Amino acid sequence: MKILLIDDSKEDRDLFINHIKKIKKDIKIDECNCLEKGLEQLSLFNYDAVILDLALPETDGIETVQTTIDHLDKHNKNTPVIVLTGLEDYSVGRKAWMLGIKEYLIKDEVQFKDLSRALTFATLNSSQPPKKSMAV
Repeated sequence: MKILLIDDSKEDRDLFINHIKKIKKDIKIDECNCLEKGLEQLSLFNYDAVILDLALPETDGIETVQTTIDHLDKHNKNTPVIVLTGLEDYSVGRKAWMLGIKEYLIKDEVQFKDLSRALTFATLNSSQPPKKSMAV
């Protein structure tokens, strides 16, 4: 499994890399401290998932998600996006879900099992295009 972690906080990146490495020792993690570098990585390489902070130096909030999803669409990549943020605003979380993220995790609340579950389920069907609607 190969993951891209985009977060401007080195401390947060180190913390979550340690959490992720507990899930599976052979996970490869690339890290970026800003969205511009993250989008460049997404253009160059294929990832099984992107873990994205919302508050980055050049963008913030739902704009971060929209820019990332648009970039993935432009490059025909169906890479699942997991938001991992300090922003405890669930209205932003709902908007992000509507754009197609797989999980919205709050940094101060997230536990190892939450991150493990998010990665497991986000990558479960990442090779298939997302379904636009479900019949009830």
